Amino acid sequence: MRFCIACAVAAMVVWGVVASPALAQAQPVPPKKGPSREVLNALGDVRSRYGADAVMIEGFLMGHAIEGGSVLETSVAVAGIEEWQARRYLSFKLDTGIVYNDHEVAPDARTGRTWTRIVERTLRRFRSINVPADGIEFMITYTHRAYVEEPGWRVELNRDHGTAESVAFYLSNSDVADFLAVRITAQQLLDRTTVLVDGVPKRVVAEPPEPTPTAPESE
Repeated sequence: MRFCIACAVAAMVVWGVVASPALAQAQPVPPKKGPSREVLNALGDVRSRYGADAVMIEGFLMGHAIEGGSVLETSVAVAGIEEWQARRYLSFKLDTGIVYNDHEVAPDARTGRTWTRIVERTLRRFRSINVPADGIEFMITYTHRAYVEEPGWRVELNRDHGTAESVAFYLSNSDVADFLAVRITAQQLLDRTTVLVDGVPKRVVAEPPEPTPTAPESE
């Protein structure tokens, strides 16, 4: 049910169609269908409890996880209000379906990439965010292992997902507002954010922007 809700959110909010990345290349995209009454009721419940921005955040998290390289099933949910260190956070739980390749992404880089490609991109979709709490928690999971992209590599990852890792980002509303108003940078927001990797506090460096391609020199 959670996966169906997430797909419906992403379909309505982000790109219009959501499919499993592992199957997208092998099967034609089915005709679009409207979300079921059950899914619409569930989305309405999230909206009535936590506001329209919570529904939007769900959809953007799902979309950016898929865009960021998901190869397994992706799911997202609003887990409700969590109290942590005397503050109340609206908690979002995202299973990205991403398997980071140990040959390409160093251990310290996994969290920075997750921040930049999923959390930061989600926040940048908003001019302001209104939630019924003191801040937002993003609990994000992914796995990692060494693999080679050759024929059948997606099937191999379905059999062996690798080692699971989870990261929790605790962001205060005031810091998010400063970021959205361009008073602080993404790295400054990250420095103000409490980050726990498998429950252990960690300072994270955001993934640097991809270099702009340069035109070849004319002879």
